Amino acid sequence: MRKLIAFVLVLAGLWSGYWFVGSTAKHQVITAWLDARRADGWTAEFSDFQVVGFPNRFDSRFTDLHLLDPRSGIEWMAPEFDILALSYQPNHIIAVWPPAQNLGFPLETVSITNSRMVASVVFEPDTKLAIDRTSLEIRNLELQGGSGWQTSIGSLILSTRQHPNVAFAHDVVFDAKSLHPTVNLLQTLDPAGTLPMTIEALFLDVQLDFDAPWDRIAVEEGAPLVIKITVNRMTAAWGKLGLDGKGVLNVSADGRISGTLDVALKNWPAVIDLFASSGAISAYMAATIKSGLGLFASGSEEDPLATTLTLEDGFMKLGPITIGPAPRFIRS
Repeated sequence: MRKLIAFVLVLAGLWSGYWFVGSTAKHQVITAWLDARRADGWTAEFSDFQVVGFPNRFDSRFTDLHLLDPRSGIEWMAPEFDILALSYQPNHIIAVWPPAQNLGFPLETVSITNSRMVASVVFEPDTKLAIDRTSLEIRNLELQGGSGWQTSIGSLILSTRQHPNVAFAHDVVFDAKSLHPTVNLLQTLDPAGTLPMTIEALFLDVQLDFDAPWDRIAVEEGAPLVIKITVNRMTAAWGKLGLDGKGVLNVSADGRISGTLDVALKNWPAVIDLFASSGAISAYMAATIKSGLGLFASGSEEDPLATTLTLEDGFMKLGPITIGPAPRFIRS
């Protein structure tokens, strides 16, 4: 019995030493990062910073955190901010934002409120620290600008993970529900006021192929470039309008995007009108597209219209009709 007690005490002492060394190292790393930002001219202030959670956690907790990048003019102020990790799994980091915070820009400050804002990242347990998977979950997000505009999202989930079979590829899922655009944006998109004020859902499931891994080297030397986008599924629902699509797009070294997306448009004439009212296409182009696609439509306008969006030689075509320049990745 004495040997067992002695063994337990030795283990407890070793674990306490490990936690002390680990928490001290984490405190020093974060403090060094803040010191480096100050040396670059940043504002990096807080009223309190501790690493707590003995014996099973390394939790970094800030109070009254204030960061300001003088070059961009972007400023962040939060009454509290937590960076959490299990002491026996330090490669899994969780960030927890407070229910209220402020994000400042050179011309405006945005007030942010939420009922839940949590993100996590899991690194591979080696010296390169490649990202294995990430997630972001936000509930009841509300943004209010200093100039008076407001927007909100009921729920938003963004997650990524390394593809199990394709090198340097990540699966990405974006799922947002109950989006309330600003009044100005609604008036721009739908000047006649025919659509509800809430966009019911936006969903995107894609595979992004990169030319290099997302790891420590990428942070130090530059982000990897997207070379291929596989759209497994994209959907949008806004009142009587709907969009479904899938396809494969390739990205060249100069950022040109080429490929095809098979899309289905619910209430397709109204979708084309929406593109026109938003300025994405001209009114003349909208009329041309509706005339051309009308030749392939069957049934009522409420029925989904299946067609193909083609990106080729720097231009986009919807069905057989060229609608304008294709988007392009800007690469520095």
